Amino acid sequence: MPLRPNDSYLRTVFSLLIFCLLAGSFAQGATPAAATALGQFPAIEATDLDHARLNLPQDFAGQLNLVILSFAREQQQDVNTWIPAARQIQSGHSKFRFYEPLIMSRQNFLYRWWFNAALRSNTTDKDLRDRILTAYVNKPRFKRSLDITNEKKVVALLVDQKGHVYWRADGPCTDEGTHQLLSAIQTNGL
Repeated sequence: MPLRPNDSYLRTVFSLLIFCLLAGSFAQGATPAAATALGQFPAIEATDLDHARLNLPQDFAGQLNLVILSFAREQQQDVNTWIPAARQIQSGHSKFRFYEPLIMSRQNFLYRWWFNAALRSNTTDKDLRDRILTAYVNKPRFKRSLDITNEKKVVALLVDQKGHVYWRADGPCTDEGTHQLLSAIQTNGL
């Protein structure tokens, strides 16, 4: 009579296999080979508060860039939770930069001019003016390309200049999010 594992053994092995597969699918960080699974940052045009036009992602200044996407001005408080960690990381990694793009639907010229002027008048710090971007895009297409289903939360992405997304977190910064971001940065060469 051949050896046959008992049913409880098979259930245990099967359960462990399922657990491992599910745990891997919920991982936040990614290796360069797995970066495409987190999406591709789409090619968009953005403007900083000093009127400089940027073609993203290729005009991101860092080898790796923390891009904290917001969809409404009221989300700035959640964006600000990421800034201390981003500043600390940038001070230790010369090839790391961070940005705060506000993603807006395409609007007419007059609205864009008014909105950008209001942002500029409230932001006098040069560092902020280079980092805060406005992007008027086809929002449904932009969100679809990054699998963003909820505009009510900010989305933090670790992106290179080719648009590969290496890490993602939704919502305000947490200790776990900072730890995962640092791990993704180290994993991907900084």
